[in-house]
Amino acid sequence: MPVMDADQRRKLEDQLLRKAEEAIRTLRREAETGDPARVDSLAEGMAGLLKTREFPSLRAAEFRELTRAIQRGAYQRSVDSLLIQAERCGHRGDEKGRNALLTQAKDHFAKALRFGADDEFRHGVERRVQATLMTSKDGVDDRTKQAAKHKLDQHDVGAKPPNGFERRRAIRYMDPVLAVEAEGRRCTTINWSTRGLLVDLPPEEFAHAVGGKLRLELYCPEIPETVGPDKISHRVGGRQIAHVVRLDPDRRAVALSFPDISTVMLDLIHAMKEAGIKPEPER
Repeated sequence: MPVMDADQRRKLEDQLLRKAEEAIRTLRREAETGDPARVDSLAEGMAGLLKTREFPSLRAAEFRELTRAIQRGAYQRSVDSLLIQAERCGHRGDEKGRNALLTQAKDHFAKALRFGADDEFRHGVERRVQATLMTSKDGVDDRTKQAAKHKLDQHDVGAKPPNGFERRRAIRYMDPVLAVEAEGRRCTTINWSTRGLLVDLPPEEFAHAVGGKLRLELYCPEIPETVGPDKISHRVGGRQIAHVVRLDPDRRAVALSFPDISTVMLDLIHAMKEAGIKPEPER
C-alpha cells in the first residue's frame, strides 16, 4: 500500500471530518422526531467512521461525545412522550395500554441513563411513573399529588440520617405496611418506595454491614391472594435485590435501596390500586 504524503493525508482527514459533520447533522434531525432505535443505528455507522485509522484522534473523541449526547436526548424525549401517552391511557381507564407504555418507557429510561442522563431526569421520571400508576378515570389520587408536589418543592431532599445526607428519589409511603423476608429474617416496612425500604430490623441483629447486598421477598398482606390454574393460592409480590444504605439504631431500623426502580414494587402498587387500597405517603 503506497505511503501518503502530508498533503494527501490532510485531504483524507478533511474528507473524513466532513462525513462526520454530515452524520452528526443527520443524527440530530433523526433524534428530534424519529425512533431512538434509528438514532442508535446511525450512531453505529458513526462509530465505524471514527475508527478509521486516518481519522484525527482528538476530533474523534469530540464526535463520540456529541453522538452520545444526541442519543441521550433522543431517549429522554422518547421517555417523556411515552409517559404522556401512559398517563392518557390511565385517564381513559386503559390499564393494559398504560402498562405496555410504561414497560417501553422503562427500557428507554435505562438507555437514557446509560448515555449519561443526570439525576434531575432520573428523579423526575420516577415521580411521574408513580403518579401515572395512581392515575385513573377519576384522575390522580390527591395524596399522591400533594406528596409529589411537596418533594418537588423541597428539591426532593429527605431527612438527614445521623451520618450524612440521604436523597429521596421517590415518594415514600408508610401505609399499607409491606411484609419483607430478608434472607430468612421476617420484618415489616416503616416506609417504602419504588427505590427502597426502611424496615423494622434492629441493626444489632442484622448480619449485613452498610454496602452489603441481599435478596428480599416482598409482598403486601392486605392484597388478597389469587388462585391460579394450579388451584394454589398466590400472593402478589416477588424477589428483589437490595443494598444496605444505613443502619439506624435509634429507630431500630435498616434502610435498604434497590439498584433501579423496582418492578416488584410497581407490580405491588398496581395490585393495591386493583384492590382499592390507596397508599398513604409519609408526612
